[in-house]
This record gives sequence, structure tokens and C-alpha cells, in this order.
Amino acid sequence: MSKKILNTLESVDYEHPEDKKALSILRKTPGLDFVVKKFYEYGLERVYKINYTGSHIKVTKENFPEVYNLFIEACKILNLSYVPELYIELNPLINGFTTGVDNPIVVLTTGCVDLLDPDELMYIIGHELGHIKSGHVLYHTMAQIFPIIGEVLGNVTLGIGSLVSSGVQIALLTWSRKSELTADRAGLLACQNHNRVVSSLMKLAGVPKCYYGKVTLDSFIKQAKEFKNLDFDALDKIAKALSVMDMSHPWTVMRASEILDWVESGEYQKIVNKY
Repeated sequence: MSKKILNTLESVDYEHPEDKKALSILRKTPGLDFVVKKFYEYGLERVYKINYTGSHIKVTKENFPEVYNLFIEACKILNLSYVPELYIELNPLINGFTTGVDNPIVVLTTGCVDLLDPDELMYIIGHELGHIKSGHVLYHTMAQIFPIIGEVLGNVTLGIGSLVSSGVQIALLTWSRKSELTADRAGLLACQNHNRVVSSLMKLAGVPKCYYGKVTLDSFIKQAKEFKNLDFDALDKIAKALSVMDMSHPWTVMRASEILDWVESGEYQKIVNKY
């Protein structure tokens, strides 16, 4: 079934409210401007990007035509203003990420290509393109290399920078987890099949390859809904918050729950129906 091209899609059409709320708090965090300034001053973004462009295989229509065509299609569907560069990283785990602030690049692991079907891969690609479309990449890249930033700031500011960076790091990680919910929505808009999003998250959560096709979506969906119900208990909320302080991504089951809620609310279909 052909996918709808969302010609005039804007990121505000699908951004998760928790993402917007956390980003507002992040931007008001004392010391953020100072940390961003040092991030650019020391060229950390450029070094990080060079590491990936110099160590991984660039995807082109000649060497990975199937992956390349999916990537181009996802850019069109999400109404991205340009096509970023795409690279493959040798890593058996299912993962993808985006880095490089001024000219972002997308990196997919070999695990994505080996273990996901085309719609599942389209979801992962759309997820990463969603970060670009929403302007997440600066803060995401900072969150990815924050241990380096904290060390640099501590060395150049007699330890004061370390105190500043710790507050910024907490705000960054909190926002980073919420931003994944927005990117998941972009991934669904790209693949346009919520069951494939759920099956991707099942694989990401740790389904062994020998059980692909044997573990039912219904069981995972039930687990996702049960997880969501825990949010009604304030103590569980506190326990969850404490347990993910150092995580840049929310729980995979929570992500599935949030996507299912968005679909069931009718908001996803409203966006698709516009086209």
C-alpha cells in the first residue's frame, strides 16, 4: 500500500506536549547558554560528527539502494526541506541516532537493516528525521557527549562549570526522553502503520530473533497499557522519575503506550486524513 506524502506537514502538527513542556524548562535552565557557548567554542560537535563520517559507510543509491530509497521516501513524506546524509554503523543492536548541528547526519546500525522489515525500518528512519525536523539535534548531540562537556567545563572554570553543567545535564536528559515521544510520532507518520511501530519497539525491547513472529503484538500492547496505568499512582511516578535520571530515552514499553494513545485519540488519523 502506497504511503501518503504529507506535503505541508510541520513539526508543530504532531509534537508531543510533554516534549514542548520539557523544552521550555530546558531553555530556562540557568547556565544553558554558557554550556552551549563552550560546546561550540571547543568544536565538540564537529569532532563528534567527523568521528562518524570518517568511520562508517555512507548510504547511497549505488551501495544500499533499498535503504537509500526508504530514506528518500521518508524525507518526502515528512516534508523535510533537504535530504541529510545517512551512514551505517557496525552494531548488531537495533538503534539509530542523529548528530551534527548545522548539517545533521543520520546513523543506522547494521542491526536495523538486518532485523527490521521495510516498514519497521521506515519507522526508525522517520523517528530520526523527526529529530531533525523539530530542531532537536543541538541539544541531543550535547546530551550524547555531556561527560566530555562536563570535563571541559570543570577544567576551564575551576570547577564552577561542573556545577553549572550538572543542572543542565539533568534538564537535558529530562527533555531528551520527552523528545523521543515526538520523534516516535514522526516515525509513525513515515511508516503509516502503528502495528509496525509496535513490532519495532518489541524488537528494540529485546525479543530474541528466534522468537520473531511468535510473540504476539497483543501481548506487548497489553503490557504497554498496563504500564500506562501505573502513572495514576503518584508514588510510581516518583519511582519512575528517579530510575531514569541518567537515561536519554524513555522506557520502550512507555513509548509503545504513548503511540497507541495517540492513535486511539484520533489525532494521528486527523493528520493523515488532511492529505
